[in-house]
Formats: sequence, C-alpha cells, structure tokens
Amino acid sequence: MVELSRQVLKHKQGRVIHSSMEEWESPHSFFHLVVSRLAIHYIKDIELLFHRFYRSLQQDGSFVFSVEHPVITSSHGFSQPKGFKETWQVDQYFYTGAREQEWLGGTAIKYHRTIEDYFGALQKAGFIIESLRESKPMQKNFANIETYERRMRIPLFLFLKARKQ
Repeated sequence: MVELSRQVLKHKQGRVIHSSMEEWESPHSFFHLVVSRLAIHYIKDIELLFHRFYRSLQQDGSFVFSVEHPVITSSHGFSQPKGFKETWQVDQYFYTGAREQEWLGGTAIKYHRTIEDYFGALQKAGFIIESLRESKPMQKNFANIETYERRMRIPLFLFLKARKQ
C-alpha cells in the first residue's frame, strides 16, 4: 500500500510517510487535515495519539476518523453460527480495553471504548467536536432489501470530525 501510494503521488504534491501512528513524531502546526480510517480502535493510548494529532494541525485544522462502532467492539468474543451474523450481543459495554477478535485467520487485538471515551479524549486534547455520525445505511446503496434491512439493525462504524480551536 505504501508503494502504491508513492506511485500515485509521484507527479503530485505530497509525500508518503511510512510509520506507526504511535511512533511518528509529526511536525508542529503543519497539517490542515488528519484522517484515520478504521485504525484507531487498534491503538491502546488514544489520549496521547489525539494530543499528537492536535499538535500537528494548524489553527482550525480538522481531524476526521472512523472506528468500529462500540456496539460492534463490545460484542466481540461471542460465538456465532456460520453465515451472516444475525444477532449482536452487546455486553460489558462500560468495561473498556483490549478485546480479542478472530480476523482473517488470526487474532486481532482491538480496544473497545464507549462513544463517551472518544468524545472525552478529543476534548482533553483540545479539540472541538464538529460532527458525530453512526453510518446509518441508505437503501439506495444496496442491491437487495435483505442486506439493507440487516444493516439497519446496528451501526457498524462511528465517524467523528473535530477541529483544532
């Protein structure tokens, strides 16, 4: 993915930096926008991460990210029959922290947090929260009604947009 990104940006302004979010030392007040797509739920210390992102943004810069919805991360660890998952047992929602999930033939560690935890960590870093969305499906985006109805049962993702004040 890194090499493909470099090829795409080869003749354009921009550069690709390959580093983990936890280890990267970003320049201060440099970026207009920080985006993270379905990665932050793998990070243990989001308060430190959000502080680093805040520091790296210019005044009025935005931080936009998505994570697995806490309804999903709080239901990991419950067995399911083969086929499509039809029920989601939300349990121990307010017990946050690491949860194991079988994923692509291995075990992934994801960190379950409440919506309040994400919101509070953003505020603690200094951000103003501008938007919160829960990925409500739109019927026009589905080829069949059964899939749409199944996706209407629970939110899969949480999206947040925050701004450096």
